[in-house]
Amino acid sequence: MLNISGVLDRSVEKWPNKNFLLFNGETFTFLDFRKRVLMWVSYLRKNHIMEGDVIAVFSKNRPEIAELWMAANRIGAIFSPYNFNLKNEEIRILTDNSSPSILFTDSDLVNELGMKIVKFDDVDLSNSDDYFIETEPDAVSTLLYTSGTESTPKGVMNTHLNWYSALISSIHDLEWTHDDVFLLSIPLYHVAGLYTFLGFMNVGGTIVLEAIPNPSEIISLINDKNVTYLIFPPTLFIGLSQFIREPFKSVEKCISFGAFISETQFDSVSRIFPGVKWRNYYGMTETTPMGTTLQPEHFEKRKESIGLPHINISLKLMKDDGNEAKPGEIGEIMMKGPTVSKGYFGDEKRTSASFVNGWVKTGDLARKDDEGFLYFVDRKKDIIRTGGENVPSVEVERELLTHRSIGEAAVVAIMHPHWIEAVTAFVTPRKDQLIDERDIIDYLKSRIASYKVPKRVIFLQSLPHNASGKILKKELREQYKNLYMDEKGKD
Repeated sequence: MLNISGVLDRSVEKWPNKNFLLFNGETFTFLDFRKRVLMWVSYLRKNHIMEGDVIAVFSKNRPEIAELWMAANRIGAIFSPYNFNLKNEEIRILTDNSSPSILFTDSDLVNELGMKIVKFDDVDLSNSDDYFIETEPDAVSTLLYTSGTESTPKGVMNTHLNWYSALISSIHDLEWTHDDVFLLSIPLYHVAGLYTFLGFMNVGGTIVLEAIPNPSEIISLINDKNVTYLIFPPTLFIGLSQFIREPFKSVEKCISFGAFISETQFDSVSRIFPGVKWRNYYGMTETTPMGTTLQPEHFEKRKESIGLPHINISLKLMKDDGNEAKPGEIGEIMMKGPTVSKGYFGDEKRTSASFVNGWVKTGDLARKDDEGFLYFVDRKKDIIRTGGENVPSVEVERELLTHRSIGEAAVVAIMHPHWIEAVTAFVTPRKDQLIDERDIIDYLKSRIASYKVPKRVIFLQSLPHNASGKILKKELREQYKNLYMDEKGKD
C-alpha cells in the first residue's frame, strides 16, 4: 500500500518552514503548501469526487495544479492535466476517452463538454480535510495524454509505484538536492513538469514556478531567485544565448532534453552558463519519464550522446528481424522497469502493440557504441524513404545545425512524384544571420551522402513547437504536402 501524496507529508515533517514554492510574488513553505492541499481534499470530497474518478485540469502553470495532483491522489482519484493549447474539439477527444468527473481551468471554456467545469478563481477553499487513502501500488496516479504530434493522443496511465520508482533516479542520475533552487517552466501537463515538481519536493528543494516559458521572465527569475538548476529543451537554451550577454552566476546544473544542440550552438549556450554541469536526457511519458542520461563527466567528449540507462531501467535495442542490435547497429529502443506505465487508458489495441512482456516499445531508433553509450538516430516514423534509401531526419538536422547561419532545423519527408519521399529541410536563421539555400545545399554536399541532401531548404522565421519544445513535424508535412506536386519527371 502506498500513495504518492505521502511524499509531501514526509517533506513537511522534515522541512515544514522551508520555502518550497515561489510563484508570482507568493511564497509557500512546505507546510503552507500541504495546508492548501488539504483544503482541496475538502473541496473535492464535498463535490462527491471519489476513488477512481478522473479529475481534469486545463490551465497554464499555477500552484493549484500541483496542489490538485496531491489532493486527488489523497482521495484515490486520478489526476489528468491537459495541454493548455488545445481547442474545444481537441479537449473533447480527451474527455470522451476518460470521462472526467470535473474539470478545473483558468480559462473561459465553453461548457459543451458534458461535465462540471470550474474556474480556479471560483473555488472556495475555506475548509480542510486530512483524509488519506492507502492506494495499491498499481493504482493510477496520473492520466497524461501524449503530445499528439503525429496521431490521436493516448492516455498514459502512470501508477503510484511508477512515480515512487522514478524518485530513485532523480537523486542517483540527476543530482537533485535539498539546496537546489529549480526553475519550473516546463508545463505541468507534461510528464517532465510533474516529475521535476515531485522530485524536488522529495529532496526538499525550492521550486520557482513560471506560468509559461518567457525568455525575459526566465532571465529575471534566474537572477532574482538565485536559480541553481535548469531543465529546458534546446530551443530555450539557444534562445537565451541569443537574448543576453552577461553570464548567469547562480546556475550550477542544466539538463537538455527532447532534441540535439550542435557544437556551434553549445558554444554560444555555454558562454552564458560558465562552469555548469551539463546533462543530456532521454525519456518518455510511458516510462514516467525514465530512459537515459549523459552525465557531466562524459559530456565534453560525447555531446551527441543520450548517455546510459537510468538506474531503474533495463534497455535494449531491437532490430526488425527480432535480434538485439550489436554495437554500431541501429535498433528500436525498448525499456523495462518499475516506472513503465500500465498502458493506455481505454485502448487495449495500442496498449498490446506497445507493451510486450513488461517491455515498452518506444518507436525511437538508436545505436550503441562499444562502451554502451546510446546515440539517438530518429523516430521510426520520421525515417525518410527516398529513392530506395533510408535517411534518418535527425542525422540531416545535426549537419544543418553545424552551419553558422542556422538557428533551428527540421527535416521531414514530403511526397514526391519521382523520389516517392523527398528529404526536405525547414530552417530558421540565427540572430543577425542571412541564409542562402544554395550555400546550405553545397555545404551539406561536402558533409553527407548525396541522397541525404535535402531537395529543398525552406526558410521560416519560426518552426512550430508544442509546449514542451518539440518541433511539430506533422504540421510541416501537412502545410507543405503539395510542395513537389508540379515536379513530375524532375530529379
